[in-house]
Formats: sequence, structure tokens, C-alpha cells
Amino acid sequence: MFGKIQTYIERVLVISLMFHMNFVTGNCKNTTLKLFDDQIQAIQKSVRTIVEDGSCGNKNIPVGFHAYMGSTKAIAKGVVWVYDKIVINTHNAYSATTGKFTTPEQGLYMFSYDTLSDPGKMSHAGLHVNGKIRSWQGCNNYGGKHQGFTCSNSAILLLQKGDVVYVEDHLAAATIRGLYSDFSGAKLN
Repeated sequence: MFGKIQTYIERVLVISLMFHMNFVTGNCKNTTLKLFDDQIQAIQKSVRTIVEDGSCGNKNIPVGFHAYMGSTKAIAKGVVWVYDKIVINTHNAYSATTGKFTTPEQGLYMFSYDTLSDPGKMSHAGLHVNGKIRSWQGCNNYGGKHQGFTCSNSAILLLQKGDVVYVEDHLAAATIRGLYSDFSGAKLN
């Protein structure tokens, strides 16, 4: 992708330079061609610098993800909840296969997780970092007969590169309603 962008930018800049070629002057010893070659090389170097710095890629896009459960699931205690439908995942740090987010860089992160429990069901989501619970949620809908019950929580955490963040039930088995249960995170700085 970056190679195509670089090639496109180089072509546009060379065409633009050709329209301004009459401004490049020299003497009769063929210095005009050398000046033109030098300008093309300078443009190519500038384009390569832009591409290598990530100005044309997603390196400047903040770290963030948002995913939700595509279907209703019954999940045993201690099993990582997998939010299998990704809405956004800027650095591919969240896995829809494992349900885990691995921090691509150190920083202050904010996470949010929302759960809809069916009537007569419950869930107790816990936000875990490297196996340790850092935030709790209790969604007990035993009294409900015809309505769901939504719970949400969020946490701001200072994380190191490579820390693993995920949600799992910290109390018992859970029944989670698909489409209405989600997990999000973003780097704040």
C-alpha cells in the first residue's frame, strides 16, 4: 500500500516539476539537465521520508478498537469473552479470535465494556490486565421476566507495551446477549 502511495506521489511531483522546468536554467554545458536530475532526486528523497515517517500510513492514527459480540453466548467462569465483530481496530492490537487486546505502545488507556444480560440471567464481567482483575461489573437480572438488563463500566489504566487486556466473568458462568455487549479501548496519550 505504501509503495503505491509513494509511486503515485513521486509521479505527481515529477509531472508538476516538468511544468516548472522552464524556471531551471543553466549554461550550455548541460547543467540544466543536472539541475533537473538533482531536483527529481530531492523530491524522491522527500517522498521517501514522508512514507518512512508514517505520514502516509496509520502510524499517526491513535491506538483504538471497538468490538461487539455477534451472537448470544453462554460463557463459563474464567473464560475470556470474545467480542468477534470488529468495528475498528487501528493497530490490529485487538484479536477477534482470542478476545484480547495487546498494547502496541506504552501509555494511558481508557477501556469500556458493556453487557446485556437476558431476563433471568446474570454476568459479572471483569476487566483483566495480564491476568489480574482491574475493574468489576455486576449484571444480575434474576428478577427480570421480560426485559434485558444492561451494565457498563470503564477504566483508565497506565499500561506498558505488550500488556494484555481482556474481559472474563470473575464470579460465575455468564449468558451474554449478542449485538448489545461490546468492548472498546483507546490510548489517551
